[in-house]
Amino acid sequence: MNIQAYIESGILEEYVLGTVSPQEKQEVECMSHIYPEIKEELLRTENALEEYALKHQTPPPASLKESIFAKINFDSEGEMNNETQDGTTTGTQEEIKANDGATQVVSSDQGKVISDVFERPEPEVREVAPLWAKIAVAASVLLAIFAGWSAVQMTEYKGSNEQLTAEIGSMKDEMEGMKNSLSYSESLAGMYRNPDYKVVKLAGMPKSPESSVAAFWNQQTNEVMLDVQNLPAPPAGKQYQLWSIVNGEPAPMDMGVLDNAFSGKVLKMKTTKPGSAAFAITLEKAGGVPSPTMEEMYVMGKVS
Repeated sequence: MNIQAYIESGILEEYVLGTVSPQEKQEVECMSHIYPEIKEELLRTENALEEYALKHQTPPPASLKESIFAKINFDSEGEMNNETQDGTTTGTQEEIKANDGATQVVSSDQGKVISDVFERPEPEVREVAPLWAKIAVAASVLLAIFAGWSAVQMTEYKGSNEQLTAEIGSMKDEMEGMKNSLSYSESLAGMYRNPDYKVVKLAGMPKSPESSVAAFWNQQTNEVMLDVQNLPAPPAGKQYQLWSIVNGEPAPMDMGVLDNAFSGKVLKMKTTKPGSAAFAITLEKAGGVPSPTMEEMYVMGKVS
């Protein structure tokens, strides 16, 4: 498995942001247990997201709590006293038996008998909501307001996550470019130090005096590598082609066409033959030709 390609696919960033499918989530968790490189990259991505979120977090407004409770009126729970509808307080009452057998009530503090006590209208009772019910209503209002505020924050947070994902992708591209550049430099340094390679400088011809290319000829394997230092971009439908002039051969030997994206790369060409005396590059139609167009020769170098 190509671990680096899996890391660069973006699946780890999507996993951290929670946008993967259940199957992809299980796959990432499984791969992170198998490959330490994937686990390390996953932890690095999670830490980067956490740092970004902490850096850009927005606390709830300080006045949110006060504004909620200001809209809620807590009535103190009334206590049931011995109050009548007209606001007077009754004293201690005692039941006595009248001569006719009817029950009468005597008020001990006023010393008088109240007749027809059972026909007396019931006082109006006001319903008082229990305290817990008021607290529940307040909590519901608070929860609703906080949910709305959280939804707004999540929208902003999602936008921040998308921006972070883009920044991570940009950093990865830069790191990949640095690695390619390092690999390119190491390849050139290795060939310059390797005694098996013969370095041939291909200088610009009258067609393009500023052009410059370095050819590396491995005289043990006859492998040829190219470092294009300066060549004009080929026009549409055209391609550069390398030739080897070999002693004893009647015509230049085709060494293959150059990749049009030759900048910053070491190009591997076809193998030559022992006795190569010079190398040259011409501009030909895309795909190459059997013999060089001498009028379109851009660089040439003799093997010293």
